[in-house]
Amino acid sequence: MSSLFGWVIPYIVVLLFLGGMLLRIMSWLKIPVPFKLTVFPCPKTRAGAAADLVTESVGFKSLWRGGKGLWFMSWLFHISLAFILIGHFFGIGFLGQQFTWIGATSEQSLELSVLFGTYAGVALSLGLLLLAIRRITSPTMKFISSFADYLVLVLLIGIVGSGMYMRMFHGVTYEAVHDYLIGLITFHPVPLPDNMAFIFHFTLVQLLLLYFPYSKLLHSCGIFFSRWLIVRPHERQVIIK
Repeated sequence: MSSLFGWVIPYIVVLLFLGGMLLRIMSWLKIPVPFKLTVFPCPKTRAGAAADLVTESVGFKSLWRGGKGLWFMSWLFHISLAFILIGHFFGIGFLGQQFTWIGATSEQSLELSVLFGTYAGVALSLGLLLLAIRRITSPTMKFISSFADYLVLVLLIGIVGSGMYMRMFHGVTYEAVHDYLIGLITFHPVPLPDNMAFIFHFTLVQLLLLYFPYSKLLHSCGIFFSRWLIVRPHERQVIIK
């Protein structure tokens, strides 16, 4: 069972996730766009359109016009999630020594890694909690919500909650997770870390990856397609008589 959950299933999950993402992206590319969808006012250059895409994906400026409360909840959740993902990559990848690049000692780098990870985790928990309360208490949100919406919410709460539990109470070392993940990447698997909280956390992440290509969470990728369609400039056609 340990080999199945620790070695076999992760490879299956990654293949299904990548396959699902590829199918969804290919389906977007095949959708015909028979006329210009650019919405006024829009940037006049491709560089301006690219800058608009960056500001929208980072600052959520369209949500700001819809209400500051919704903007704050969404921005806090997405930005803190981005920091968590980046922190996982550098923290696990470099065993918490990433801050030595800017002059910190080994001990200071570990402390900073834990500190920033904790702050980002608290911010992510707060953003997720506010969005969950909004979905449960708002009559409008309750009306348009489906079982799939609540399923994603449960998965996210489980992932964030188990992650914070490991960070605050019963954690797993960078080395143990690093060795396990590197073993999977290099096709030389090593046993799962002996930590039930990590196994629970890792299992929920895999379930979310399996569902991600078919869920509303795919808006995190779709925004780059949809936003580009409405802000990209169109070259004027020069007709030579």
